[in-house]
Amino acid sequence: MKKIIYTFITAVIVASMLMVSCADKTDNNLNQTGLIDQRGNLITNTLIKTNIAHFSGTIPIWATNGKYDYIITTNISSDSGRDSSDIEIKYTNDIIIPNEPEDPSEYYKIFVPYSRTTYHTVSYKDTNRLKQIWLEQIFRKSHSDGKVFAIRNRDNNRDIDNFQNLHNHNGEQRYDYYYFNDDGDIVYKGGDKTRWQEEIIVKRFVGAVIVDYRKLIKRTYESLPYKQFDQIEHTGEWTVGGIYQMSVTVNEARERFKGAQFLDGVYDFIAARKAIWLKDHNGIQYKTTFLRQFYSINFMEVLVLNPYGNEGNANCLGVDAYYAYFGDGTDAEGVSMPKGFTPENIPYMQDPKIYLARRPESVVALLTHTTTFTDAGRNFKYLAMPGHKY
Repeated sequence: MKKIIYTFITAVIVASMLMVSCADKTDNNLNQTGLIDQRGNLITNTLIKTNIAHFSGTIPIWATNGKYDYIITTNISSDSGRDSSDIEIKYTNDIIIPNEPEDPSEYYKIFVPYSRTTYHTVSYKDTNRLKQIWLEQIFRKSHSDGKVFAIRNRDNNRDIDNFQNLHNHNGEQRYDYYYFNDDGDIVYKGGDKTRWQEEIIVKRFVGAVIVDYRKLIKRTYESLPYKQFDQIEHTGEWTVGGIYQMSVTVNEARERFKGAQFLDGVYDFIAARKAIWLKDHNGIQYKTTFLRQFYSINFMEVLVLNPYGNEGNANCLGVDAYYAYFGDGTDAEGVSMPKGFTPENIPYMQDPKIYLARRPESVVALLTHTTTFTDAGRNFKYLAMPGHKY
């Protein structure tokens, strides 16, 4: 059996190497990703949407992470067909949970645009290979044009050819974009309020995992007071995500960047004031301007370069962040123990080892919050665009 599996995997890898890497893929292309089972078949439905979940013994921490209201039932009746020791959770709305087969392999076929090959068949346990694939993507190894991905800041409305040029801000010549350094860290090139020629690492790359693409399918607005509602779809299509820890705390970000015109964008990139709070509002996920309480640099997120989020711009990718979050968003910025934070759940917001070499379905279930940094509301803010390295 093992020989058959390895032969199949080798064939998939060879086939993927023959594919031509291209800028943007359609839904049909992306649907070619998924888990490889023990027979070498592709399984694409390992995430499901449901309002009922069953667990034996310990309830996983993602199952009660403030997604929606829920009711926990123990001592399931014998006529239910389930063991009496099982626990049932009923949610007020559907949630995404793992739907893994009984005997899965450790290999997944993932789509990673701009890496050396479009598709990769890789073990979720192979953290070194996943790290390399992430670096291949951000450095655009599929193209031999000498360009890499850089990320424009929020209000940097320069076009694709000059967004990395110097800008004149109040008589100062400053840059206003982010680049990936050789280690994969994200560096802001425009300094802060007092040092506009300083290059500042804002997020540190610490590893990579397999995650799903998420797609914004509807956005609506209300005013007085302003509210924004996003409907996010888990596509079930697999890619690589880079795990990043903060290099600047939210309190430091407020002092160094907030209120300084274009530097407000750097503050947003750290504080993510547009993070989706997974509460339901008339069938739509409610999104408000709560702050992620990144009171230390240990807090982390998984960044995804998303072809669904490129706002129609060829050769560009959207920037999304997924993360676990247990606070209720009502505390003042930067407090050391926000409501909802406990010694038990803080590691899920700070410890990359919880996610590295973990089965992707479980990773997705833990990363319950989504921030779509890129949208057309402010000049395609934070769009990942081809540019020069620094």
